[in-house]
Amino acid sequence: MSYLIEFRFQGKAKYEIKRMIWSLNKKFHIRPNKRPVPHITLVGPLATNNEKRLIGDFNNICSSFPLMKFTVDGFDTFNHSNVVYININPDKKLDEFRWELSQRLKSYCKLRPFDYERNFSFHATLAMRLPYNKFKIVKSYVHRMKRPKYRYVLVRATLLKGGIILREYDFLLRRPLTRRLAKSREIYSKTMDLLNAFFEGKYDPNQNIKEEERNVQDKSLFSWVKEIFTKPKTFITSDLHLDHTNIIKYCKRPFLNTEEMNKSLIQNWNNTITNKDTVYFLGDLAFGKGSKTTDYWLKQLNGKIIFIKGNHDKSKNIDFHQNYKFEYKDHTFYLTHDPSNVPRSWKGWAICGHHHNNKPQEYPFIDKKNKKINISVELTKYMPIDMDELIRLIEN
Repeated sequence: MSYLIEFRFQGKAKYEIKRMIWSLNKKFHIRPNKRPVPHITLVGPLATNNEKRLIGDFNNICSSFPLMKFTVDGFDTFNHSNVVYININPDKKLDEFRWELSQRLKSYCKLRPFDYERNFSFHATLAMRLPYNKFKIVKSYVHRMKRPKYRYVLVRATLLKGGIILREYDFLLRRPLTRRLAKSREIYSKTMDLLNAFFEGKYDPNQNIKEEERNVQDKSLFSWVKEIFTKPKTFITSDLHLDHTNIIKYCKRPFLNTEEMNKSLIQNWNNTITNKDTVYFLGDLAFGKGSKTTDYWLKQLNGKIIFIKGNHDKSKNIDFHQNYKFEYKDHTFYLTHDPSNVPRSWKGWAICGHHHNNKPQEYPFIDKKNKKINISVELTKYMPIDMDELIRLIEN
């Protein structure tokens, strides 16, 4: 079985190169062997009897390299093999990446002769295996065409088996991807969000995890699959108090410091909630001298968030609710931050926060007698709770 490691163009460049290929095919009656996929071959085609080791080395080498760049600059040809191509100028890291792949794989893979050469011609093929006379005509023609010229980032490297994606590595998410995940539009949209952040100067390509992207970087592959294939759910939580150092002592939270608390609470949220889910948040997202803004922390959190304002929430950009009523599975709930704000005339269930775990007798997790629920994060294992689970608890 033949394997190949390549970079596949995406976006505008992909369609421009594909348009060039089809234009040459039509004009000069070139019959491609298969549907063109604009790409840059990095290693291969190659052969090996140790696919498991190949996948491991591919993932390991990719994970050790940062984002890499290259420029597309004009056309050129391989005269000895009658190939017409777009010229690629790699940055130093991309050149080292290609060489590292070659050196690691050569001990147990059979490579092509040019893979063993240190000076490698990076290129994106437009036409190949041309008869000599046609090659001369196409060569002359492309040199009169408008030169493609743009900068690019190597977002993903692709390992193919028999022309089918075996693995991809995403250099923005810092994750290896199976074929299913590599073809996921939702995951790719997250990659593009991070690429936009990179171009805006908000993403450091030399760091695996930057705080702005922590919610994406720390998610397991299981979480990605879960987000894609599960149905939307409804969750509820309250009183994260991010950046609030004293809350650790005040509520006996099991964290060594503020940084660990912030990281754990964000991870717990994002590993529980997908962007399809709805979250009712009952206030006090962040607090403390020098704490980051409510707007900042909201950008780190998954889900469609309905925000009931707490004591410490401030923002001109957030549509806060003072209280909120909603129906869920034959129950009507009154949501507010402080239980003292529940109207005396209210006869249904009320869900509140505010008191944390400091008055367990007066404000327990579930008070069936008074139909009140204290959803403070300390009482729900520091993570949002599924409304289906909450319904089960109050009905049993």
